[in-house]
Amino acid sequence: MSEPIMRFQIFADDSQVSNMEGPYGKVTFIPFTGKVESELFTGEILPGAADVQVENVAGNRNMCAKYMFKGKDSQNQDCYLFVENNGYFTIENKTDPYFNACPRFITDSVVLGQYLCSNHFRSEVHGQDWGIEIQIYDVLKG
Repeated sequence: MSEPIMRFQIFADDSQVSNMEGPYGKVTFIPFTGKVESELFTGEILPGAADVQVENVAGNRNMCAKYMFKGKDSQNQDCYLFVENNGYFTIENKTDPYFNACPRFITDSVVLGQYLCSNHFRSEVHGQDWGIEIQIYDVLKG
């Protein structure tokens, strides 16, 4: 298996989480901060990042996280990197150590854009003692 091309470190403040639960499902808004340090890009998440999780009555939960980093690309140029990461849990995989998601990227960096603004990436979301680690993989590299 290949190595991740980037690892995002995500930090949530539990006091900022919003929940709504009713007879037709549950919605959770999780604001967060974070950072990434990699050969491709190094940066910090800007304010406004949120992970929205919607769970239906069957217990299946969709996750959609949207966030934007401000940082530097591999050529040390200032840039932004927008990430939308979509995934889901089902009753069957709730005990797995991580879950898979599909990231989508948009950037103003020419260097990053040529590589990241395509559809050949997947992510693994891993819970850690300190928060969440999101590992980004290029599916064309192995």
